[in-house]
Amino acid sequence: MKNRAFIAVLLISLFPFLASAHVVVKPSSVGVASFQTFTMGVPSEKPLATVALRLVMPAGLQYVSPTVKPGWKITMKKDSAGNVTEIDWTGGRIPAGERDDFTFSAKAPPTETSLSWKAYQTYADGSIVNWDNDPAAKQPTDASGNMDFSKVGPYSVTSVVNDVVGAGNVGPRASELSTFVLAVAALAVAGIALARTRKLHHAHK
Repeated sequence: MKNRAFIAVLLISLFPFLASAHVVVKPSSVGVASFQTFTMGVPSEKPLATVALRLVMPAGLQYVSPTVKPGWKITMKKDSAGNVTEIDWTGGRIPAGERDDFTFSAKAPPTETSLSWKAYQTYADGSIVNWDNDPAAKQPTDASGNMDFSKVGPYSVTSVVNDVVGAGNVGPRASELSTFVLAVAALAVAGIALARTRKLHHAHK
């Protein structure tokens, strides 16, 4: 299980997910019980400005704290236990064709799980794109048969794992990979040095 999680994280880091053009919360993996700064990337994909955003917090997060965002008013909603359940950004603008990042920190759950990030993007004409569709579900299409993201789109997911690379907890597989990379690099340097030594030796004969 841990081996598969490590490989998945490595592949994600090498081949970015295609849906990153939409509203996505990153990173895609974090360590259990680790403190992490999350980033929600928001592009204005319609020919209109984005004027408001609402992000629902997945269950299990603790110590949620949004970063100050100049030009935007930030409002947090909490449950009866004082846990943050939602962050709203209003009053700002992301012009059409441009994007912006919204960050917040939180402590990940203490056990392995998945965090589903459901976001709601409001445009200047009052229309809302609901980024809360199951990523495995079929995306609606327009009259031409192309995928239509004007009203709804897939939510993004962050995996909470034990051996994530570089997100608070670095597991044994990550250490093994680092050692392997260093070993390969050392062998390469040694090979180059040996080749140069042989070349100089033959030159002096």
